[in-house]
Formats: sequence, C-alpha cells, structure tokens
Amino acid sequence: MGATVTTGKCAAAFRSNEGELFYVLFERHYEKNVYPHDDHWSAFAFGTREEVFRRVFVGASDCCGGMLQSRSGEIKPENYIESWKQELNRPVQIRDVAVSLKFDQSWRAAVPEDSCERVADALNRAGFADRFETIRNGGIDVTLYDDTALLHAIYGVNGELSPWRIFTHSDTGTLPIDVPAVRNVAAREVEIPSIHCYAIDRDVRLVAGENGEWSHGQWAYSALASFVTGTALERELVQPGFAKTTIPAVREALNDAAPLPGDSRITVRRTACKKDYQQSDVDELARGLGLIREGDQAPDEFTFSFSDIKGEDADRVRYRVGSMRDALTWHVPETSSAETVPPAPATQGQLSF
Repeated sequence: MGATVTTGKCAAAFRSNEGELFYVLFERHYEKNVYPHDDHWSAFAFGTREEVFRRVFVGASDCCGGMLQSRSGEIKPENYIESWKQELNRPVQIRDVAVSLKFDQSWRAAVPEDSCERVADALNRAGFADRFETIRNGGIDVTLYDDTALLHAIYGVNGELSPWRIFTHSDTGTLPIDVPAVRNVAAREVEIPSIHCYAIDRDVRLVAGENGEWSHGQWAYSALASFVTGTALERELVQPGFAKTTIPAVREALNDAAPLPGDSRITVRRTACKKDYQQSDVDELARGLGLIREGDQAPDEFTFSFSDIKGEDADRVRYRVGSMRDALTWHVPETSSAETVPPAPATQGQLSF
C-alpha cells in the first residue's frame, strides 16, 4: 500500500450569518505509488476549530506509520500538528460558496445518488428532515453563509459526505480573517504522562492502559498513533503544546521499551475467539509451544510463561502472541528476578494511555 505525500496546507475560515466561526481545511497531496506525481488541493475538514483540529490529529496518527509523508520522507506527528496550528492561527477568508443540493449520478456530485440514506440520517440528526424531502424532490440552492448549519450537517467533520464535494481551493482568498490565536504553554508546564510498556519482540509492544491493565500487543507505531488520537488530542485541547512535548517522549519510550520479563504469564482462552481463523491461531500457538501435536485442537484455556517461547520458531511464536487480540490475558510481574527474553537491548519506561 502506498503512502500519501502532503505538499501544502491551507486553513480557510468564515463567520456564518449567525456569527459563528467555521473553518475549512485544505491539503495539497499526491499518492506516492501513482505516477506522475501531480499534487492537487482537496478539502478534508469542515467545522468549528475543535472539530477540524480533531481531524488534524487523525492525519497526525497516519504519520506514525509512514502512511502520510512529505516529499523528503516521514513526518513526525508532533510537527504535523504544529504546522496545522500555525495555519489555524492565520486562516484566509473563504467566499460565500453557492451549492446546489440535489442527487446526481456523477462521482463528483455534491449529493451522489447512492448517499440517499446517509444524507437523510444526517439531516434527521440535525433537525433538517424537511430539507431532505426538498433535496430529494428536485433539489435546493443554498449558500455557505446563509445555510451554514445545513451544509455542516451534511459535510462537516461529523457529517456523512466529504467537504471536497462542495469546496475547492479556488474558493479561498489571500486576505486573512481575524480569529482568536491559540498559543502553546511553556514546555516546563506540561506533565509527561506515566509510561509503562514492554517489548514483545523488535516491533510489537505491550502497553498498559489508563486503568493499569495490559492491553493486547500492538506495533509500536500503532501504539503511538493511539496515543496521538487519544490522550494527546484530549489534553492538547485544554493545554496547547501538550502534544508537541509528550509525543516525542512516548515515541522514545516505545522504541526503547525493555524486553517483556520472561516470568510474565499469558492466559489463552480459545473460547473467547469469535472467528474460525482466531481459533486456528490459538491452535497454531499451542502447537508452537509444544502443547499439542499437529492436527490437534488447543485446550479451551491454557497458560504459559513468556520464557516458554524458545527454539528455532521463537521469533514466529512471539510475533503470533503479539498479534493476537481478544483471546489473551497478560499477567506481568511488577518486579521480576527471572531471566528476561530479550528481543533487543532497551530501557524500560512507564506508559499509560
């Protein structure tokens, strides 16, 4: 799967005729595996500042695994967030766009025919059920400033259709619009979150949740992405600069996580598997641990120590353990004198998110 390469950002803003401030975010990009590399602008978020800012964090999470890059390579999620904060502090005006809301077969239609049920649901939720009947029976012409709430219900961050269907970058001007600026707090005022994680193998991490319980194994970049769209986002909304300060610390903790102690206990419940392939994975794990023979079915429940994973298939078994989900429960000792099973040299951190 190819990455998306971002080449430009633009935040546009306007005040509706009711006086409420709204933003439309545009990003210029191209797909890395599509040639030629001709970039183009596309609107990807429409809403209040908080709504579009939340959408920015989704893009930042894509940076964690390299799915969103710059021309020169990978982007750090904290840098992506900060660059968008600068744009949000200095948006340009967007004109009073006229939109014809009617169902059409074109793939670029403002309201494609196959979106009928989704649009109806969106308008019902927003109290515009009567407008849906008008749209379905011939259409309606609206404008951005006069009908902001209606368009927001359909094309907003929490709507059903993408904003590129009604906004183009040519709708923006060059004159700035005055908006309240958001400034970062000093880094020394930001409390770095508690970090508690271990390395299952070179790439997969075991991370404790906020309740202290161990979640399933996940790739380090995926764990970082979860932090970005979870704790980092929510804390950033009340303490600007939190993401910039804490994301690097969490990334370092994940990359340098200590190996999981060998006396950690893992309980496997085959009965918790909801899919046939999950049961097959449990059978394969039990076989890799030497608990059953080829062709046999694993017990409904069994427990083993992490140090039991050894031999020429150890890497494959560790990877399988790290990639399993609902079937596993982890029991990691708070202190351990037992020999650890090192996937790589590292130092331990404390991560909770």
